[in-house]
Amino acid sequence: MAAVTPDDDDDIFFRKSALIARALDNTSYGDMPYAQKVAHYNAQKPLARSLHPLAYENNPSFMRLIEDYGIEFKPYPDEFSRSAIDERQKLYQKMAEIVWDPAKLAAPAQPT
Repeated sequence: MAAVTPDDDDDIFFRKSALIARALDNTSYGDMPYAQKVAHYNAQKPLARSLHPLAYENNPSFMRLIEDYGIEFKPYPDEFSRSAIDERQKLYQKMAEIVWDPAKLAAPAQPT
C-alpha cells in the first residue's frame, strides 16, 4: 500500500489510515459512524482497545506499559480526525522504535 500523505484526498487519507481490527468485526461495523464503532473497539486487542476510554480503567498492565516506555496512548472516544491519525502514526513509530531497538536486538540471548 502506498504511503498516505496529508496532501491526499481526505476520504482516501482516512480509509488508508483504517484501524487494523479483526476482519469479521471490522466488516460488521460497516458504515457506522466512528463514535459508534469505538464502543466495539473496547472488546478488541489492546491497540484497537486503546481508542476507547475504558481501556485506561482497571487495566494496570496497559497503564504500566504506558508509564515504563513513555508511549503516549490516549483515547479517541468521539472522532478519529486527521490530527488523531497523525498522533497515532507517531505512536506506532515510537512502538516500532522500542520493539526494533538495535541495542536490544544485538543483546545476547538470556538463558531461560
